[in-house]
Amino acid sequence: MVKANFVCPECGGKEKIEVPENVCVAFKICKHCGKKISAKKDSCCIICSYSDKKCPVHKDGHKII
Repeated sequence: MVKANFVCPECGGKEKIEVPENVCVAFKICKHCGKKISAKKDSCCIICSYSDKKCPVHKDGHKII
């Protein structure tokens, strides 16, 4: 599975996260500050919003978790 370098927009904490192959990840709890991080308003998921990768399913037919 592909890994992305996620950077928390609240605290700047960095962590490697797995990029799912068939879903968009709408939110994540930061392991550094504990805040719930949601996708930017114009983005499908936190991976597309706050990492160095794009999710492979941000086009048609995605599911949001």
